[in-house]
Amino acid sequence: MKMHKTREMLQRLKELGFLVPVVAVSIALSACGGGGGDSSNATNYSSDKPFQVGTTSFDANLPAEPSLPTDDQVCATVYAQPNVIGGKSVPVVSRPDGSLPPEADPSTSGNGVATTTANPDQARIQAALDQCGASVDAEVGGQIAAVDAAATAAQKLANVMVTVKNASAPVAANIAGVSGEELAKPQYKAKKFAVRLVASQGADGSNGFISGPLTLPSGVTLWIDKGVTLYASRDATTYLTTTAGKYCANTANSGSAGSSSNCQALINGNNMVNSAVMGDGRIDSRGYAEVVTSNKYYPLMKVDLTCTNTYAAYLTNKFAADGTPCDNGGTFVDTKSAARNMTWWDLAFKGNMVDNGTTGSGSQSNFRMMVFNYAKNLTLYRITLNNSANFHVVPSGVDGLTIWGVKVQTPSLAAFANPAGNGNPLYNGQTFTEDNVKNTDAFDPGAASKQTSVALATGSKTNSAAKISFDGYLKNFVFAYNFVSTGDDDIALKGSSNPTPGGNGSGIFAIDGNRDVRSDRKWGMIIAHNHIYWGHGISVGSETNSGVTNVQVYDNSFQDSEEGLRIKSDYARGGEVSNINYSNICIKDAQNALLFTPYYSTKALPAAGPLYPNFHDIVLNNVRILGSSNVKLQGFQANTGGFGNPAYPLVMSLTNVLADSGTAVTVSAMSDANLTVRGVNLPLFSSTDNRVVVNGTVTQAVDPSKVIDCSNAFVDFPAIGQSNLFGSTWASH
Repeated sequence: MKMHKTREMLQRLKELGFLVPVVAVSIALSACGGGGGDSSNATNYSSDKPFQVGTTSFDANLPAEPSLPTDDQVCATVYAQPNVIGGKSVPVVSRPDGSLPPEADPSTSGNGVATTTANPDQARIQAALDQCGASVDAEVGGQIAAVDAAATAAQKLANVMVTVKNASAPVAANIAGVSGEELAKPQYKAKKFAVRLVASQGADGSNGFISGPLTLPSGVTLWIDKGVTLYASRDATTYLTTTAGKYCANTANSGSAGSSSNCQALINGNNMVNSAVMGDGRIDSRGYAEVVTSNKYYPLMKVDLTCTNTYAAYLTNKFAADGTPCDNGGTFVDTKSAARNMTWWDLAFKGNMVDNGTTGSGSQSNFRMMVFNYAKNLTLYRITLNNSANFHVVPSGVDGLTIWGVKVQTPSLAAFANPAGNGNPLYNGQTFTEDNVKNTDAFDPGAASKQTSVALATGSKTNSAAKISFDGYLKNFVFAYNFVSTGDDDIALKGSSNPTPGGNGSGIFAIDGNRDVRSDRKWGMIIAHNHIYWGHGISVGSETNSGVTNVQVYDNSFQDSEEGLRIKSDYARGGEVSNINYSNICIKDAQNALLFTPYYSTKALPAAGPLYPNFHDIVLNNVRILGSSNVKLQGFQANTGGFGNPAYPLVMSLTNVLADSGTAVTVSAMSDANLTVRGVNLPLFSSTDNRVVVNGTVTQAVDPSKVIDCSNAFVDFPAIGQSNLFGSTWASH
């Protein structure tokens, strides 16, 4: 909008702290591209031009960009090869849209798919990983054990004590052992450490691998070459855990809600140092694909909601009689049904949208793409991740988690390809969209539930001789230069677990960006320079019961996302969230540009009583909203639910938070909030009835273009080949 040009109006705007045409905002980024998340100096009215979001290629506040291994650092090369089906070799070649043609991975709608057909490559990939892990351990395992033992002994001798709320006396602080920063040095890395997946060198042209769960050993990098895709097997039985009664591919079993913990992830990693998944290839979990089984007795659900068997009969290698009630979430056994089997996303939709909407406790037992627990220096770099059946990446208790240049697109075009040519709909007839591909969070980093001392995993069945200490915290997290589009959270800091003695009642944050910050970065928790498309944006929560604090979020763009900036919780899993600093943000055509709410769900309370959300010291600087959108700003009201709780207002500072049109943004809910505004044209007003205090004055008479430049913030999603819903060009910069 145009600014009023009279001398009186200009003077009035200056008095209110608004920008006028003769001044402009600068940024905290240095001339060479340094980070812009420091809220203390995010605005400088003496600068000569606004910051351009989405153009920074170097950030002095970040560590160095990771790099791919060199050829001489490869300890094993695994070549794609044809799938042997009925005695014939069938090439495994990706179509241009990223899907596999049905002849490469066939099945009928019934049971009985051969193991070698459904999962041809798991064993040989795992063998290469195990061999490499053993070699790495033989070369540097002793050095890692020695330096950790020394650090662990020194920390125990120092006997550092911490005060926790639920203890009568101070307790010993978590033992971290040697830092990830020390272990990043060359002497703790083997000369050869990478397993490289490459395309076939033969005439068959195979460029795909079909695999069940893989274990990533400590010190090993899984390198997926450009043009190569690692596809997840569709065989439900390959994801079964060794825990009795943990059945995969259902929405319920034995009356209990389904759970992703019933299934192994496609890539699993526990107790690691200096491990990575990287490369310019892709991983496709095929959440859109029909689930099959290599055991004809294993129960699967069909799209008519019947099931093929019961778990009780499966355990005795028998079929239950037709009409027997299902125990996997289906209705009744119908061995004569000609309906196709459910896909993983069918199960997710039924569990989350149908069952959960009815009972409040529905879920699904789908495998995740990657799950990592306890690591020092874990890196994901340049890899493309598509179509996870559940969450894509779940890292817990990592010191030195780097996710850089990664592309997540779910659903991709591969999800819409099937032999019938009908867009591969869900069982209820809906075609996949950003709203019905449920629980496909891209990244959910968090802390572990406890500290530990444990041997490193040197292979799928082997461990190091000595134990290594892990304090269990999420520390030194960098999420930079990524492109994310998915059907749920794009990235969500999960505050569900706390390794501090005393756990979530300790009063010590599980995620704290000021904890043990390394010397090669400015902050310990950074989310910067990312492009977000479909999904729920950059989130904290919904679990905040373990506490999240000191997070820097800057130079990010959101386009067509359901949410932009979001903190969410409820009084079943609430906790303290503080010092979250957002700056230099462009949000275009988002359903909810800003969504801060402690009323995310109505989940049942824990037995010990409510856990109250408390969001305070939230800072927004230089945020521009383009197009129509919605804003929700809520704190937690006193005496909610009759529990006699105090009020926990949303305490937030907003400086230069502007919509291109102040009338295009609706504030749908604002309550229990203490807001300080400066340079804001959103309709934020004090309200006695809603317990809202606004310090400062809002006005529409401002020029958003003087605050922040979004002209280069929005770019096409840079997908591989044609597997792209948003275009396929890189930004010119």
